[in-house]
Amino acid sequence: MESLGQKIRQRRQEKGLTQSQLAEGLVSASAISQIEADKINPSYKLLCGIAERLEVPLDYFLTETGEYLEHSTSHKLAKTFILAKEYANAVPILENLLATGAGDELDLLMDVSTCFIHLNNLTSVKELLEKVMTMSLKADDHRAHVWALHRLGLVYFKQHNLSLAMHYWQRAYDSLLEMGVEDSFLKAEITTNLAVTYNRLGHYDQSTDLFLNSQDLLKNSSNLYHLATNYLGLGRSHYGKKEYKQAQEYWQEAMTLFKSLDHIQYSIMVKENFAILRGELGEHEAALEILQECTRQYVELGLDQLLSNNHAEIAKVLIRLERDEEASQHLDEAFALCQPDSKYHAQCYNVRSLLHAFRHEYEAAIEAALQSAEIFRLLEMVHDYHKLRLHVSDLFKKLGDYKSSTEVLEETQQYIQNYFRDKGILL
Repeated sequence: MESLGQKIRQRRQEKGLTQSQLAEGLVSASAISQIEADKINPSYKLLCGIAERLEVPLDYFLTETGEYLEHSTSHKLAKTFILAKEYANAVPILENLLATGAGDELDLLMDVSTCFIHLNNLTSVKELLEKVMTMSLKADDHRAHVWALHRLGLVYFKQHNLSLAMHYWQRAYDSLLEMGVEDSFLKAEITTNLAVTYNRLGHYDQSTDLFLNSQDLLKNSSNLYHLATNYLGLGRSHYGKKEYKQAQEYWQEAMTLFKSLDHIQYSIMVKENFAILRGELGEHEAALEILQECTRQYVELGLDQLLSNNHAEIAKVLIRLERDEEASQHLDEAFALCQPDSKYHAQCYNVRSLLHAFRHEYEAAIEAALQSAEIFRLLEMVHDYHKLRLHVSDLFKKLGDYKSSTEVLEETQQYIQNYFRDKGILL
C-alpha cells in the first residue's frame, strides 16, 4: 500500500505539477521533496492545502489500513534512529521490514544504505546502492537515482578512491540536470563534494567556483552546517591560491557558524587553519600558541588522527623557529598517533623530510619526501604529491645532483599529465 508521500507524489505527477509549483505559497520545494520521500510529515493545515491544490478530498490521503500504519510506524522509528545517528539500532528494523516485504522497498533500501555508510559497512552498501539505481530507473524515480549515484561517490571517497568518487559525483550532477530533478539541497551537496575533490586535486579556481555555486543554492537554507562547510572549503581554496586575506575571512565565517552549532571538532580545525596561516605569514610564535591550544582540545576529545596532524604542524613551526629537538619530539608523537598510509601519515613523512633538510641530512630528507609523495599518490592527492616531488627535486639540487633533479621533475610532469588525461580533465 502506498505511503502518504507516495500518494502526494503520484497525484502531483498526474496533475503535471513540479514540486516548486505544488509548494508555491504553502511551503518550500525542499519540504515537499522531503514529504514525498516520507522523511517528514506535513501538518494538518499543510495537508489540507496540498489536497486543495491537487484537487482531491483530504480523505484521499488518509485512507490507510492498520497493517500499513504498523509498518509505517516501524519505518518511522527507524528514521528516528537515523536522525539521532543511532544507525546500529535502525538497521535491524529496516532489514526486518525488507525481509517481510513491508513498506516501500526503495525507500527502505535507501535508509539501510545510509546506515551502512555511517557504520563503514562499505562493501555491502555498494550492492544496495546498485540495486537502488536499478529500481529507481524502473520506478522513474529520478531523485532516488541521483541520490544513489551521489552516495556511491561518497563510498568511494571514504575508501580514498578519488577518481571513482569524482566519476559518480559528476554522473549524479549531470543526471540531476538531465532528469530535471528539482532538489536544490541535493544539488548543493553534490556540488560541494565536487568542490572538495577539485580542491584536493589542487584545482583551486574550479573548487572556488563550485563552493560559491553551492552557497548560492543554499542562500535560503537554514542548513548552517552545510554553509559552514562551504566557507571552510572556500577558505582552503583561497589559501591554496595564496590569497590569505580572503582565506581568513571565509574561515572566520566558518568558525562562527560551527561555534553556533556547537560543532567543537570543526571549530578546532578552523582554528588550526588560522594558525597555519599565521605561520605562513611569518608569525611563528602566534601560530605555535594557537596550535598548542588546539592540542589540548584534541586531547580532551580523543581525536587521535587530528591530534597527529596537529603535532606535525607544531613540528613544522618549530623547525622554522630552529628548535629542531622539540620538533623531533612532536614528530614522534605524530607518527605514533597516525593511521598507516593515511594522509596524516604522508604529512608526518613530509615534516620528517623538512626536519632532515634543516639538519642538512639531504639523503634522509629525500627518502622521507619520497615516502610522503607515494602515499599521496596512492590517495590520489595529486596536488600534495606534486608539491612533495618538487621538494625532492630541490633536495637533489642541494646535493649537486642536477641529473636526478631533472629526472624527478620530468617523471612528475608525465605522471600528472597522464592522471588528468585519464580522468578527462584538461590542464
